[in-house]
Amino acid sequence: MRPSKKEAEQNDIKEKMRPVYCPKCGWKLLDAVSGMKTQTKIPHKGRYPDLYMKCGHCGAEVGIIKTE
Repeated sequence: MRPSKKEAEQNDIKEKMRPVYCPKCGWKLLDAVSGMKTQTKIPHKGRYPDLYMKCGHCGAEVGIIKTE
C-alpha cells in the first residue's frame, strides 16, 4: 500500500530520493534512494544490466546497473 502524501512529507521520503535519467534524451526515468549508485546504459550485446526500463519520452530501452 502506498503511503499518503502526508505520510511521505512526515517521513522525509522525498528528501532521500534522487532522480535517474535516460542516457539518450535526459528524461527522468525513476527515483532511487540517494545512497544507491546506478549506471544507465543503452543495452548492447555482452552487457547484462540488473534492470531494464523503457523511456516514456524517447522510447529507448535503458539498462540500469546497480554499482553499489
